[in-house]
Amino acid sequence: MNRRKFLNLVGCGCCGYFLTSCSTAPITDRKQLKLIPESTLNRQAAAVYEKVKKNEKLSEDIKSLNLIKETGKKMEDSISMYFDKQNLPDPTSNFQWEYILIDNKKIKNAWCMPGGKIAFYTGMLEITKNEDGLAAVMGHEIAHAVAKHGVERASRGTLLNVGTKIIDIASGGILSDINRTTQMDTVGLLSKIGIMNPFNRKQESEADYLGLIFSSLSGYDIRETTKIWERMKEANKGKEPPVFLNTHPSSSKRIDNINGWIDKIRYEYPPI
Repeated sequence: MNRRKFLNLVGCGCCGYFLTSCSTAPITDRKQLKLIPESTLNRQAAAVYEKVKKNEKLSEDIKSLNLIKETGKKMEDSISMYFDKQNLPDPTSNFQWEYILIDNKKIKNAWCMPGGKIAFYTGMLEITKNEDGLAAVMGHEIAHAVAKHGVERASRGTLLNVGTKIIDIASGGILSDINRTTQMDTVGLLSKIGIMNPFNRKQESEADYLGLIFSSLSGYDIRETTKIWERMKEANKGKEPPVFLNTHPSSSKRIDNINGWIDKIRYEYPPI
């Protein structure tokens, strides 16, 4: 088969798959591309989560862990109630929620895997300070899972890899030559800076927005959220990479966005 026929076949196949794999993010209605089944990613995430539980030192601070679980449960319920009242499918209906607290004060972070597998590090509790602060971080992390950001990122990565190979074939191997000449994945780096990082920043902003909504629906004071990012900015001592190299918006940008959203969200999404 010659190169042109190959490209036509692959191109048509990719377009057909692309058109049948589009959906929208809940609440924001942002268009999404999903090429990988959510059930597959949830299953993989659950397996990784089990390894994290075995390999990391889990905190014995039962009081803090219980507060994390209580905050998460309140958010679980309010999210499901919200979508039920709106007569919309509940994006968390297939979640197997679980919460752990990892004993590591050096790491100021938290995350939520696809399917509702959540972890907080004890270092993050120094930033959250109180229950409203904890809810702010919880809402943001849960928002990533609710909006299916993991599925979306995996799908974009797959599409990017396929697209790069097609372009390489079409160009007679020019991209491969560039990588060999520079002895590094130059094409991958440019793709990351020019495509994946801006896309990831968009997801982070969406998670900030949805997280405020979920916190507000759950009855928490979302005005604490800006204080979280002020404390995080102080903890980082201004050491943030340039925006184009970063997968997250800058702390200053996040604070500006959140301040612009708070009043609207408190009005439109009161405690449920």
